[in-house]
Amino acid sequence: MDLDYLIFLQGLRNDWGGEGFFTLISSLPKSALTAAIPAVLFWCINKQAGLFILFNAEVGRVINQLLKGTFCIYRPWIKDAELIPAAEAMEKASNYSFPSGHTQFTTAIYGGFAFFYRKVLPLLAIIICAAIVLSVAFSRNFLGVHTPQDVLVPIVYSIGLLFAAEKIFKWMGKDEERRLIFLGVGTAITLIIFLFLYFKPYPEDFLNGQPIVDPLAARADSFDALGFGLAFFIGWFLEQKFIKFKTNVSPKNRLWRIIIGFTILGVIAVVIYPLLKIFLSVEAYKFFKAFLPFFSILFLIPLIFTKVERHFNR
Repeated sequence: MDLDYLIFLQGLRNDWGGEGFFTLISSLPKSALTAAIPAVLFWCINKQAGLFILFNAEVGRVINQLLKGTFCIYRPWIKDAELIPAAEAMEKASNYSFPSGHTQFTTAIYGGFAFFYRKVLPLLAIIICAAIVLSVAFSRNFLGVHTPQDVLVPIVYSIGLLFAAEKIFKWMGKDEERRLIFLGVGTAITLIIFLFLYFKPYPEDFLNGQPIVDPLAARADSFDALGFGLAFFIGWFLEQKFIKFKTNVSPKNRLWRIIIGFTILGVIAVVIYPLLKIFLSVEAYKFFKAFLPFFSILFLIPLIFTKVERHFNR
């Protein structure tokens, strides 16, 4: 049934077009706008809101990698030769299919924003956020790189994580002991998931003489999960322990925070990533590609802009 649905969408794509539009929609999770939402909230507007969304994005990504590596479900076109995905989407679709990382990340960011502000946001804004999540999910089906269950499951567990995160942050509050428990448990779970994904066996099936998914590449994705998990727990802990910046600052300072923040993130993407890809192993590159941007948002960038603000205040 799920593959019949994808073949139906493929017919629509071939007969009526729409591939370019849905490719654009599908790219939204990796866009600057999506990255800006939790970063600007965290640095300039509502620190707790930004932290809440970042937690859901990063911990959700760890859960996503755990499910991918556990179930090892191949992409739809492997199951049915009639399926021919959109070329650009297929090229960027890595390793296993279930669950959709694009859908998980979109639900964490836009769903997290709507969930955190649900009591003050107008209904229209909540509907827009929901529409964005559903549009990205549908785009992955329309482009032929994910089945319906690939996109529905991450929506469900990401929403469940939103409710869990709300209770966790409420329980933790400003209690130092509970924060240490949160750090210890979160870091330990991340490491256990990493070790499980790294040492577990992966299927070695071949198609036309080539491995469908290289077990070494699948194992390297465990470093992706490790990077996301450690970035949040270490970055969050170091910031609340040593920086404790406030968001009730002047508009000028907020502007400078945004300029400093996105300049650093730009340098990481344009300069640091290519260098790391040249000099590091695939595993190490996967780790730092996941770790660096989120650790920078949570700790490195706040450290820099607080020092800049103190200098100019003096």
